[in-house]
This record gives sequence, structure tokens and C-alpha cells, in this order.
Amino acid sequence: MIRTLLLAVVLLGTAPMAAAQAPDATRPQQAEDAALEAINAKMNAYVALMNRTLRASESIERYKSWVDMEKGPVNKNRVFGVYDLYDVTDLIAEASAALGQEPKLPELDGSMKTYIEAYSGLAPIIDEANTYYERKDYLDDNLARGKQIHARLAPAARAFLAARETVNQTLQLEHMNLNRQELALIERREGRKARWHRANLMMAAQRIVDRLPDSDDPTVDVAALDADVTALVNASAGFEDYRKSDPEALKSLQGGLRSFVAAAREFRDTIKPLKGDLRRGGGQQAQALVNAYNGLVGSANSAAD
Repeated sequence: MIRTLLLAVVLLGTAPMAAAQAPDATRPQQAEDAALEAINAKMNAYVALMNRTLRASESIERYKSWVDMEKGPVNKNRVFGVYDLYDVTDLIAEASAALGQEPKLPELDGSMKTYIEAYSGLAPIIDEANTYYERKDYLDDNLARGKQIHARLAPAARAFLAARETVNQTLQLEHMNLNRQELALIERREGRKARWHRANLMMAAQRIVDRLPDSDDPTVDVAALDADVTALVNASAGFEDYRKSDPEALKSLQGGLRSFVAAAREFRDTIKPLKGDLRRGGGQQAQALVNAYNGLVGSANSAAD
């Protein structure tokens, strides 16, 4: 299974500056806000590129569905080609620019640089393969050029997938670290009110989505997922308790949150007896979880407007 959503960065947003504060008192707050906004901007550039270049992973999976990666294409009567890639020229430029911007995040910046290089090496080969197979050139040359393309495609695909996994892991760590900083900042400025609950809920939801496996290791840590679902349920209960004192708070978030909680529970209960192995089932529930999360992200961002 390919994870269809890597990370949807939710701009939690820091608290607006209080008008009554003296100018000197606002300076540390403005510096905190600027630092977090800079991290958000960098990570959004990286996430945008990662999400759009997921198409390359899907193209590799398509190719693997009919080609033995050790042997290459051998049967011209069973050819399914590859998927064409999206134009990510602007996204690569934006992510490349972000590499040199402050704050420096050495692990993430380094892994993203490697990823851009790996994708830039892979993309022309996939484009070449797509043209070759779409035109059915293999019918005339008995896959001779297809085998030549494979000799370059296989190692480029391995390098790309390895780089993607590394970026995915470092992005998740940095994203959770950023969210914890923002959550603490909101609590310090406002207390545990509506914006704090929104941020806390999205952190809990993100942890669950991060448990979704990839094609290389299609298993879920069931115990960890169970703990994450429990944390989500507790965060949801805290949110509902808060709304008793402020019924209009984040009203637009309710529907998306309930759908996501239900999807998380169903996913957990489906894969538990399968020992977390999605090869044995649960794919439909996993996709429903991703869809519910996308809806929740949209609701959360709307609630912040």
C-alpha cells in the first residue's frame, strides 16, 4: 500500500498580538511568531513537493506490478507501462529555495536535498519509459529498449524510494516538534481555549495518520495505534467539555472530527485481529481514514479563518 497522504500541514497559527500590550512586551512575542512562521513556510514548501511527487511512487508501483525489478521486462504480451508524472518544476524551485532559508533544519534540509536530486534523476527516465510504452515501441523491438530503460530505471527507483522514506520520517518528526511548540505557545498566551483544542486535536489526528504503512513494510504497530486512538478520543472528549462553556467554538470542526474518530476506531478494530498486516485486509478502512483526515484538515483550516 502506498500512503496516499504524507502530511497535510495544518497551520495552527499563533495567537494574535494583544492591542493593550506595551510595544516592548510585544517584541518577544513577535520574534516567536516569526520563528514559527519561518518553520511553517519551509515545511509547507517541502510537503507540497512531497505530495505532488507521490505520483512517482505510484508510477514505480505500476511498473512493479508487471516487471520483476531484478530481471526487467520480458514479456511484450503483458505490458502495463508506467504512469506519467506531474509538472513539479515550480515546486522543486520553491523547495530548493527553502533549503537555504532560516531556520536551518540540518537533517530535514539534507534529506530533502537528496530527495530532490533523486527525483530529478528518476523523472526523465520515467518520462522516457512512459513514451516508449504508450507508443507500443516494444512491439517492434521486442522490449530491447525497454530493457535498456530498465537498467537505468531500477537503480534510480531504489534511490528515489529510499530518499522519500528518509524525508517522510524526518518531516514527521519536525512536524510533531513544530506542533508541540505551537501548542505550548498557544497555552501560554491564551490557556486551553478553542485554539488550543483545535491544535491538540490535529496533533492527535496526525499521529494516527503517521501510523499508516508503506509498500515496503505494510504493517501497523497495533499497540501504538491503539494508544494513539485513545489519545484522540480523550482529546475529543476534552474539546466537547470545553464547548459546554463556549457552544459556538469551532462548530465547523465537529462533523469532520466525528467522522475521523469513527474512521480511526474502525481502522484499529479491522487490523487488530490481522496483527496490523494490511496485506491481509484493512485497505478500504485505511483509505477511509485518509479521506476522513483530509476532511478534518479542511475543517480545521476553515475553523481557523
